[in-house]
Amino acid sequence: MATSNNFLRELVNKLGQECVSVDSLEKLVYAHDLAALPKSVKLLFNTTPDAIARPRSIEHVAEIIRLANEYKIPVIARGGATWGFGGTVPVRGGIILDLTGLNRVVNLDEKNGLLTVECGVVWEDIMRFLQETNWELPTYPSSALSSTVGGWAATGGIGYGSLKYGPFVKNVAKVTAVLPDGRVVVADDNSNPNLSQLFGSEGILCIFADLTLKLIPKSEVERPFMANFSNFANAVMAAQEVLRLTNPHSLVLRTFGFVRAKDYIESDTYFFGCFNGNRYDVDRQHLTLGSIVNRYRGYLTPEDEARREWEERFYTLRIKKWGPSILGNEFIIPVHKILDIVKYCWHLGNQAHLDVEVEVMFISRDKALMFQLFLCDERKSIRYLTEAAITKKVLDAAIKAGGKPYGYGLWNFPFMERAEPEKKRELKSMKGVLDPQNVLNPGKTIGAELMLGIPLPGKLYSTFMDGVWVLRKVV
Repeated sequence: MATSNNFLRELVNKLGQECVSVDSLEKLVYAHDLAALPKSVKLLFNTTPDAIARPRSIEHVAEIIRLANEYKIPVIARGGATWGFGGTVPVRGGIILDLTGLNRVVNLDEKNGLLTVECGVVWEDIMRFLQETNWELPTYPSSALSSTVGGWAATGGIGYGSLKYGPFVKNVAKVTAVLPDGRVVVADDNSNPNLSQLFGSEGILCIFADLTLKLIPKSEVERPFMANFSNFANAVMAAQEVLRLTNPHSLVLRTFGFVRAKDYIESDTYFFGCFNGNRYDVDRQHLTLGSIVNRYRGYLTPEDEARREWEERFYTLRIKKWGPSILGNEFIIPVHKILDIVKYCWHLGNQAHLDVEVEVMFISRDKALMFQLFLCDERKSIRYLTEAAITKKVLDAAIKAGGKPYGYGLWNFPFMERAEPEKKRELKSMKGVLDPQNVLNPGKTIGAELMLGIPLPGKLYSTFMDGVWVLRKVV
């Protein structure tokens, strides 16, 4: 879809020339997110935007959306683009709304522990800001060094601290959002639409403008821990007991290449995390942890090693140095199915001759967020395409085990009908009411569209990926 010159002229008039770009090289930068796309897949979609708009205020965002409705131009909101499911990638051109310029800390309510920030603020900047206060964040993403607050809200918000304090949506008091028709609304738990409906809607129902975050008082003590195991099954069983008998801020299990990438770890599997709170409770829980680890034939590392691992918790993707490329996915599964899914990932990796890396972040006593990666080389185009189907195989197994994708975007859209049919029906209904012209982030999450606006059936996509997987044997 070619964006009209009239639209671009009006856009420049409203925002100013410095806030709108049609530079060819710059547009290429915005044609992808964290994940690399096989060249053959790119042929199906027009992933290059027609222009990039950089709003400087909520009013700018609303004006852009209203203008896009007038001209029927797709608008795709983009924050740090640290998500890898194509949620910020155009499918038929349109306007990329770069929200990273809306990056102010608006207000801190010291008395009530509420922090209002604009959507483009990076999480690391919030952490720095709070260092000089008596408050801290209850939860934040593993990509906190580069991801934005609005982006995490749009993609669901599960990360460090979610085990103890719940998902991001439970730690937000209210948001100011721009709806697909350009209306600016304030949403909370009791509004229509409410926070639970907007969070995790992946940019198809609204654009988050600012968010008021609930903070927690700074802990008296924060004590990281790390335990090494020679047996993955023992590590999983020990982690389950830690969840049952203690109350950690976070608990993360890593194996395979995540271990190989650490020159200070001499085991096949390890888990790490942190206790926080008052000194007595933290010390008591740490003693319980030690007895659990010993029971399952592991050992706690010295505190300096545990602290080092905790401080490096945001650098998961250093694993790419073993690649040079990665194919990955994230999904939520029952804790009792972790071992089965990891074994299946290992089996698939052997079939495709790919190294497999696994990280498991526990988000409750019975659920975990699994981050699975396969190391590959995107420069080998045809082979990379056949290997890309491995992520579908893993998601098939995860859904069969009672799990669901952490996000859908463009690449996982066929799985929503199987994994969350009620959520799909609700999103589809709300999309029809709030965005009848399908302006906001079209062709994502609840269904995909090719570059000419032609629907891509989920079953056709799935069949194609299954066929591609078979082809790997002859490539």
